[in-house]
Amino acid sequence: MLRLGVTGTDTGVGKTVVASAVLALLRKRGFRVAAMKPVETGAERGDPESDAVRLGRAAGARLTPEDICPVMLADRLAPMAAAARAGIEIDLAAIDHAFERLSAGRDAVVIESDGGLLAPISARTAFDDLFRHWRLDALIVAANRLGAINHTMLTVEAARSAGLRVRAVVLNAMHGGPPSLAEETNEATLRALLADVAIVSFPWMSDPRDAAALADTVDDCGLSALLDVID
Repeated sequence: MLRLGVTGTDTGVGKTVVASAVLALLRKRGFRVAAMKPVETGAERGDPESDAVRLGRAAGARLTPEDICPVMLADRLAPMAAAARAGIEIDLAAIDHAFERLSAGRDAVVIESDGGLLAPISARTAFDDLFRHWRLDALIVAANRLGAINHTMLTVEAARSAGLRVRAVVLNAMHGGPPSLAEETNEATLRALLADVAIVSFPWMSDPRDAAALADTVDDCGLSALLDVID
């Protein structure tokens, strides 16, 4: 089974777009896939554009909303802070049980973190802990802009410190206009700094809900080659 954890160097860097694209390609290849966002903040049940709904749509499987996203919190904060404001403690056992249910009988499972790899779920648990517990490879999404080098290096270091295999870094274009100097040079700089990690550039998607276009984009940008090995 391919076990992939999609995380980001920051919030709002395009994790859901990239995760949806990976799911679309795997479905196109005939794999049985499942998607999960263990915790989503800043959303409510029934929101048709929540990350969880978009991931479920990309997976195309009959998964319950509670399994795709066991914990949904209204405040747009780190999960631990949003849970505290809601007066609850996030049930890690329930999240673990949801993962086991949705991954059963699948060829691939794609998990998206809420925020970055070290975003706290509780005082003792962050997404790196979930990724390690579920034996996920890390796919790190970075916004292709000034500052991406430092943010990416910090996230790769955090992943490695947690014992995670970094399958790739995806530099995600944040607009469709002409690239800045940083945007033009970030990929080459990261390739020089991270010789043992695949670095790919993901183009701006004008309609991230177009499953066929998402699948084709994964193929075109070279990310698909990293998904060929299903352990």
